[in-house]
Amino acid sequence: MNKENIISLIDGFTIELNPKVRHKIKSIPLDSKNNVYITYLPDALENDILETVEFVSKNNLIPITHLPARTMRDIEHVDDFLSKVRDRTDSDKILVIGGGGDQLGKLTSSYEILQSGVLSQHGFKKIGIAGHPEGSPDISEETVNKFLDKKFELTQSQNLDLELVTQFFFDAEPFIQWCETLIKKRITLPVRVGFPGPASFKTLLNFGVMSGVGNSINFLKKNSSKVTDLLTKTSNDLMLSQLADYSQEESPLKKFHCFPFGGFEKTCYWLNDVQNGEFTIENNKIKLHKKIF
Repeated sequence: MNKENIISLIDGFTIELNPKVRHKIKSIPLDSKNNVYITYLPDALENDILETVEFVSKNNLIPITHLPARTMRDIEHVDDFLSKVRDRTDSDKILVIGGGGDQLGKLTSSYEILQSGVLSQHGFKKIGIAGHPEGSPDISEETVNKFLDKKFELTQSQNLDLELVTQFFFDAEPFIQWCETLIKKRITLPVRVGFPGPASFKTLLNFGVMSGVGNSINFLKKNSSKVTDLLTKTSNDLMLSQLADYSQEESPLKKFHCFPFGGFEKTCYWLNDVQNGEFTIENNKIKLHKKIF
């Protein structure tokens, strides 16, 4: 377990903020180099998303708004939504995803938004797209791969600056295999790995089941006997170490994104301390200088 590798991977991390959580916090305890992704779930109100964009901006941080294709009625709706986002931030970053739930309008995929040119019209130059190391519960593997190929082709034809932002998982091996497949297919997009922040084993298992993250569920179940307290919040230090070591190789893994299942503010504090190297490694576990969880 290499401390410097862990710090290198965590440095410049991003974190997810659900608009429902925004109402429970007064500020965001992050450095300005750490950006905040704003979740846009199928049942969310558009105004809540926009208010959260404004909240993040007022905290002197860069918001990265989720743009779910199947939640949008059509390209005109996308155009209107982006105009409202632009009124609240000068961020040039956005995450374009297919989205969950039922299709609400004419748009069926994030590819249609990418292809339309509407993002550049509103000044969004750095674009995240979804990565599925363990597949998607809503889309077949064949379709996921086909559209990833098409999106990569757009980076060539339209000079798009794309980054793959992955779903969370609990076992590093399938993720590494997925990255190696990208290399073999010569898809040279940088990868921002989605990582589950410290949380109880029970919480992680519940989120995993809801998200359908494939092989990682089996991994959790197989390791449940090793967890003495299902409600104690812990971090997956072994997986973090494996990912950190892999990021030092010639791999697509470049950046780190965290899902705060153990609570937004406490996860921010945990990430800050790891980013700043305020920890030691004892018995292959990360031990922070001060207790957070």
